[in-house]
Amino acid sequence: MDDTSQALQGLVAAVERAGLRAPLALILDMLSPIDVVSSQLARFSLPFLGGTRAEAYVAALGDPEAWRDLRRLLDAP
Repeated sequence: MDDTSQALQGLVAAVERAGLRAPLALILDMLSPIDVVSSQLARFSLPFLGGTRAEAYVAALGDPEAWRDLRRLLDAP
């Protein structure tokens, strides 16, 4: 398992613990046409989030394909 998928699974677990799975899935579905822009925003914010718990998640979401993977993980039963 690579770092990206591990970070995404950790993010999904944190979202589930917070009880926000359905709202996040809805928001991600609405934003799916702009995955590339979302990835660029994640890359832009990485220097500001370095050294925090969010760093691994933001680094993983710097790839547009990771947004699709995150939606797939949230839609899985």
